[in-house]
Amino acid sequence: MASTTLILYDRKHTDYRSEAGVLEIATGNFASERYTDEKGKETRRAAAGLWLVVRGRTDTSAFSQVHAGQQIDFEECRIRVRTVGSDHRGMYVKIEVENSK
Repeated sequence: MASTTLILYDRKHTDYRSEAGVLEIATGNFASERYTDEKGKETRRAAAGLWLVVRGRTDTSAFSQVHAGQQIDFEECRIRVRTVGSDHRGMYVKIEVENSK
């Protein structure tokens, strides 16, 4: 399946047309977070909050604190977090979204 790459800056949102309807994605809560990697090593990494909801379906509302390399399956969509970083425009999250069906 083809994926769509999106870059969301701090406190911005975008829409993605999915099989489940229009997926609204927003970001914020950027921080440096301590976590344990796949090898059991504790480290720090940039993290961001993602808010997800299918338009018109408040029962689907979800929040996740994410970091690069993480994957979220949400309402027939697969969201892969590629980067949490910053540039001259501010903090951002780069994700790939695709329909999972």
